[in-house]
Amino acid sequence: MTVFTIVPSAPPQPGRPVRDRPVGRQGALLEQLARELNVPAETFLDEPPDGDAGELFALVRHWLAIGDSQARRRVLSLARQEAERSGYSEVA
Repeated sequence: MTVFTIVPSAPPQPGRPVRDRPVGRQGALLEQLARELNVPAETFLDEPPDGDAGELFALVRHWLAIGDSQARRRVLSLARQEAERSGYSEVA
């Protein structure tokens, strides 16, 4: 179950809806991902862009919704298999 809380936010940017930030483990993971990508965490809560970026946002949202570690390992395993079918190989 995803839990959201209402917190004061920065003034909205024109044309962008304001969403509540996730809290707890999901919020912490989202914040870490946003820092790594050098974007605001709210980026992942806004309407997703078109194309590959939108699909990536959807994947992040779905990943955060999976609370079971075994389920996440299954999803990651499937992603690895599909990447390998597409010619990707991990470098050790």
